[in-house]
Amino acid sequence: MRFRVVAVFLLLAVFSSCVSGRLLTEANQSLERGEYHAALEKYKLVSQKEKDPKKKAQIALYMADAYMEQGSYSQSAVWYKNAIRRGHNSSDIRLRYGDALRASEKLDELDLLLGELKKTDPDNPRLNNSIASLKLIHHWQKLPPIYLIDNLKTPNSPGDEVSADIVPGTVNRILFSSSSENTEGKDISPVTGQKFADIFIAEYDSAHSKWSLPKPLGDSLRINTEAHESGIAADREGKLIVFARAVYTSGQKMTSQLYFSKKENGRWTTPEQILFTNDGASYLDPSVSCDGKWLLFASDRAGGKGKTDIWKSEIKEGQFSGPVNMGEQINTPGRETGPYMKKNGHLYFSSDYHPGVGGLDIFRATVDLNGKWTVENMSTPVNSPADDFGIVFYNKGEHGFFSSSRKGSRAVDLYSFYSPPRLFQCFGKVCNMETDSVIDNVNVRVVGTDGTSLLMKTDKGKFQVDLKPEADYAIMVFKKGYLNAQAKISTRGLRDALEFNLDFKQTPTDQPITIDDINYETGKWDLLPESRTSLDKLVEVLSINPDISVEIMSHTDDVGDAAFNMELSQKRADEVVRYLVQKGAAQTRLKSKGYGESLPLRVRLKTAKKYPFLKEGDVLGVKYIEQLTNQKDQEIARSLNRRTEFRVLE
Repeated sequence: MRFRVVAVFLLLAVFSSCVSGRLLTEANQSLERGEYHAALEKYKLVSQKEKDPKKKAQIALYMADAYMEQGSYSQSAVWYKNAIRRGHNSSDIRLRYGDALRASEKLDELDLLLGELKKTDPDNPRLNNSIASLKLIHHWQKLPPIYLIDNLKTPNSPGDEVSADIVPGTVNRILFSSSSENTEGKDISPVTGQKFADIFIAEYDSAHSKWSLPKPLGDSLRINTEAHESGIAADREGKLIVFARAVYTSGQKMTSQLYFSKKENGRWTTPEQILFTNDGASYLDPSVSCDGKWLLFASDRAGGKGKTDIWKSEIKEGQFSGPVNMGEQINTPGRETGPYMKKNGHLYFSSDYHPGVGGLDIFRATVDLNGKWTVENMSTPVNSPADDFGIVFYNKGEHGFFSSSRKGSRAVDLYSFYSPPRLFQCFGKVCNMETDSVIDNVNVRVVGTDGTSLLMKTDKGKFQVDLKPEADYAIMVFKKGYLNAQAKISTRGLRDALEFNLDFKQTPTDQPITIDDINYETGKWDLLPESRTSLDKLVEVLSINPDISVEIMSHTDDVGDAAFNMELSQKRADEVVRYLVQKGAAQTRLKSKGYGESLPLRVRLKTAKKYPFLKEGDVLGVKYIEQLTNQKDQEIARSLNRRTEFRVLE
């Protein structure tokens, strides 16, 4: 009898072990396919039964990763801590734990963790990102908010509401994806644990100051199906719609493709798949740039930098060109998603790798004339410790919508954002560099990344211009007979009103212009290192005065042989030209001439003010210098003659 009982227990143990092993295999397969909800449900069952310490440690790590991918950061932090305690303590896993702590607002624990990692793995780029993120969080906590944030409430459900877009030609209607109970299909997504999503529309009721209950997008567009429709975008003319659709097949990784529909003769065409999305990769978050030229999206297609990258495809005559990756200044080893491009070319997207508050943060990227992108976090309160993504803007102003899973959300909710008016003004004054006198009737050009392009004239040497928030400006002053002058200012990140006061000094071109601090080896023509700063400024002068050519003029004092001094000055002038060309100045705009000791300095007002023994108009020739009774004054006069100048050629 005892033998039979033991045999039964052994059979049950073997059966339980087989069931547990099979369930663990299925859980791992679900995780590999990105079915995070399904994987977690299986891991929970296996974790309760598993006795092997190594397997329990691995299950803890897998659960932490799955919770992280779901955006359940508090649970993720618990399971990472569990996995680390059980021996999974590599820098990579501890940094993932740090990301979960940051998104869970456990900043003191994060600070301790980063301090430990700094000692053991100081050059890790992810570590440096995490340290930068923590500094940003502490910095933003001290600043007043730029934006006002509001939950839309009525359109939001216990499911996820994502990927909003403003209906073309309206200001009070939005399209978005929702996994609410009112979707077409009835199946549950193994990725999110929610119903497969459809596209809905909601309208703002200004009479009652609230949004309407959302309705599924009409049948005429033939978009909603039993599959997962997860994002939608329209061009500004209302003639093109692009959306993402994923069809789930059990046992296969669920990938999303992009579809488009065009409005022809007042009717929408049957949705067609964009051809390049039929490659087995996943395509998400489509967006049509405000100028209608580009389709932007996120994808894990081959050739990317990380989990998902931002890509673009040119739209020409209703066709979509092959995708182009937005590059490593935008894309990272992490996840980039939710692209949106304004008319001015500013790119907005979300990332979980660039330094931020936590989870996915929304970023703004601006590109310069050389194609280099500068990425900046939109800061709090747009960004939160949770996931923030899918930002869109109205045509004018700093207001629009985005999605967030922040505290107070039912799941992922739709939010509006609005930047209250902030007054920024620039007051400018233009004076003569040599005399400090006001120059009147000067042309002033103001160009801004917000689309500003103004041309005005000074009134009694002064001008004033109003600036907009979150913009960069270049201000140039120009008048015939003077060198152009330029200043750059920015209102980015400024949370309070501010006045900019600019004092421009324009240099007259009717006389040679001395280049200060140009020094050479004694008796030689080799430039000393300290000369580079001044010459680099001259390169900039040439850049903002593209229509001028100049002669580089080199002078010596009267000490030594005149023929030697003439030859030395020519070589010095040649050396300056060589340096300028090396720095990008066009050779055709430059001439060089050495004058030796033949053109002593004629004293100008500024020099006379600096040296009391000199008077404006004095010429520092040999006889003048020799009549100076103070030897120190004589040396000062000779040093003034040893100079490098340039003059503008007609």
